[in-house]
Amino acid sequence: MLQTRHTLAYIEDAARETLLPALLAALPAPMRYSDMQDLVTEVFIEDRIPGIVCRPTGAVPEGGGQLGFAFPFRMGAARVRSAVPVAAGQVTSYVTPWEVMALAQMLGDTAHPVIAALEDIGHRTGVQIGLIGSLAMKIVTGLGYLRPDSDIDIVLRAEDPLMLEAAQADLQMLSARTGLRIDAEVVLPEGTGVKLSELLSAADAVLGKTISGVELISRNRLSEIMSLRQNSVIAG
Repeated sequence: MLQTRHTLAYIEDAARETLLPALLAALPAPMRYSDMQDLVTEVFIEDRIPGIVCRPTGAVPEGGGQLGFAFPFRMGAARVRSAVPVAAGQVTSYVTPWEVMALAQMLGDTAHPVIAALEDIGHRTGVQIGLIGSLAMKIVTGLGYLRPDSDIDIVLRAEDPLMLEAAQADLQMLSARTGLRIDAEVVLPEGTGVKLSELLSAADAVLGKTISGVELISRNRLSEIMSLRQNSVIAG
């Protein structure tokens, strides 16, 4: 799971104490002042926020990975963030974007008014919708990650590109109706993430994000990848 982007990972308490110095040292330089470090320490240790599996920016333990930690406060317009390498054994549990969506559905309007509309879009189009970003962190922690103008970040899975086209149209209408910017990424069958708008564009190639970096994916290769899911559904 430390190789799957957007997955939330909770780490054991002892590991938090061990990782704290590296976490503070990895804060952006303007944020490495005493009061900010105290805030980061409190949320990291006391509130036990999860990390987000992300692309390693340096060496990681064998079998491990890197977790990015986003905090429920900002310095100016910038979200306070840091990232540290972790060993697999330091992680106690994982929560996928699809599981966050399931939790949000149970919470109802207390999670966010947009959840019901996203759930309806999923049912209507057949697309699976997962939650990531600030909304996901707000749902799993209950902390103040969201502002009224915060983007809604989601990930999508679909068995057929036509489902994605229908979902895109519905998401655009939802965005226009609510005034919220909805940023959607499609998770391809082999795990690469592609922006929904790029995937459905006429571009000859799209930018794909993986745990190891980014790559340009040609339309021909994209068709091959998308067919993997369709073939697996037929075979099943």
